[in-house]
Amino acid sequence: MDTLLKYVRGPVVLVILIVIARYLFPNKMTFLVEISTFSIYIMGNDILYGYMGMVSFGQPFYLGVGAYAAALYLAHVGHNPLVAMCLAILMGIVTGGLLGPALIRLRGDYFALINAATCAMGLFMVEKVMYPITRGDDGLWYRSRMHETPLLDLRSPEQFFWFAMIILVLILILYTWLDRSAIGATFRAIKVNETKMKFLGYDTFKIRWIGYTMMCVLAALAGSMYAVNYGFVNPSITEPARAAEVLVATLLGGAGSVFGPFCGTLAFLGIKDLVSTFVARWELAVGILTIFVCFRFTGGVWGTIETLGGKLSGRRKKALHGKGLIVEAGSSTRTKPGREVKP
Repeated sequence: MDTLLKYVRGPVVLVILIVIARYLFPNKMTFLVEISTFSIYIMGNDILYGYMGMVSFGQPFYLGVGAYAAALYLAHVGHNPLVAMCLAILMGIVTGGLLGPALIRLRGDYFALINAATCAMGLFMVEKVMYPITRGDDGLWYRSRMHETPLLDLRSPEQFFWFAMIILVLILILYTWLDRSAIGATFRAIKVNETKMKFLGYDTFKIRWIGYTMMCVLAALAGSMYAVNYGFVNPSITEPARAAEVLVATLLGGAGSVFGPFCGTLAFLGIKDLVSTFVARWELAVGILTIFVCFRFTGGVWGTIETLGGKLSGRRKKALHGKGLIVEAGSSTRTKPGREVKP
């Protein structure tokens, strides 16, 4: 029970805070949904970059895989948004299974650039090659074809908000488990020293393949949520120029942490939303903030929050020691009345 609570507590508290913000700022509901969706997208990139140390400039391609899988189904085949999202997740698994063995053999700049090339090819495919079914730059419009879903009608922005909260809390719980699991530890070990991992007998190729496929699934899920929420998809979602947004949000939040993707998304989209109301080139403000964070706060927004929390906790314990309220005894900490407190 304690183990389950350890995984669930943080994600549930975060989602509760988002729900509170939804009622405090009713006109920002769409913005909160966008943050929730984009943070799932950033989690996928964080598995690659934060955990395994693999930089990719092709993330919009994987987002587009999920978005177009859902959009093509809703525009030409069926009417159920939930089925569309399931198909998008399946396409993410297929993409990871097919492209993974080829792409993850590459390292460093080669991996980053081959992903950028893949993204450019994906944009060309949806704009030109698949024009009869994707409508090219005109995009796909299908909101009127979507049917009501049970329990929550995903056509309604208010009810889609609650759906997004459910998806976010489930993904965060799984992400928390990943961070503390053996597979998460192997991801980090590969980033630190893959040669030693091979020496210890681990199949690092399969481990990187698993991480790459996880990234594809999360990006495809986020893409399908965009497609269902807006009822519209066009090739701009797969533009290679948008790859920088993913890396910037990952760095801002703090790479390789559970809540870093959400914090990075909140910082990135928050600045974009705020600055764009005053100036057209909001990218300048984001760029300056990114440079500042990279030089001054290496752990990003979430890493800084954790550091400050640790310092405050240390000061509190030091103050209690000074007042004689806490006495160290062996490996445990005891209060004066004798009640044992775990260190």
